[in-house]
Amino acid sequence: MMAEPLFDSAEFRQVCGHFPTGVTAVTAVTAEGTVAALTVNSFTSVSLEPAKVLFCVTTFSSSFPVLMGSDRIAIHILSQDQQDVARRFATSGLSGAQRLDGVSWVPGPDGVPLLPDTPAILAGRRDEVITSGDHVIILLDVDQVHLKPTDVPALSFYRGRFVAPSRPATE
Repeated sequence: MMAEPLFDSAEFRQVCGHFPTGVTAVTAVTAEGTVAALTVNSFTSVSLEPAKVLFCVTTFSSSFPVLMGSDRIAIHILSQDQQDVARRFATSGLSGAQRLDGVSWVPGPDGVPLLPDTPAILAGRRDEVITSGDHVIILLDVDQVHLKPTDVPALSFYRGRFVAPSRPATE
C-alpha cells in the first residue's frame, strides 16, 4: 500500500514544472472520421530498433476516446514560433476538428492530419497503452518520419510558460 503523500497535486505539478520539456502536437483520426488534435509535452523516444516513441495523456482529456479509437497517430515537434498551434491545440471546449481550423494541415496515411509546417513529424500505429494513475502511456510504432531542417529552436515548456533555448545546440 502506498503511503499518503506529504504534498498536494498543485505542489507536485509545480515541482515537475522545473524540468523543461519539449512541446508536441498530436493528431489522430478514428475510422469514423473523428479527429483529435492536442498539445502534449510528455513525449520521448523509446527504441531505435524498432522505432518507438511514447506520449502520455490524461484519461479525462476530450481527445482520449479518439486516441483510443485510432490506429494511426502523428506526433509533431513544434518550433518556438508555433506557440499559437500549441495554445490552440490545448484549448478546452473545442473539438479536434475545431482545433485544426486555421492551422495548415494535410491528410496523411489513413487520414491522420499532418502539420507540414512543423520541423519534424513521427507517424505510426498505436501499439501498447499502459494505464498509470489518471493518465495513459501510449506507445507508437513509428513507420513514417518527416524532417524539415530549420534553425528555429524547438518549443519548450518550463515553469508554466513556453520558452526558447537560450542558445542553439552545437553539432
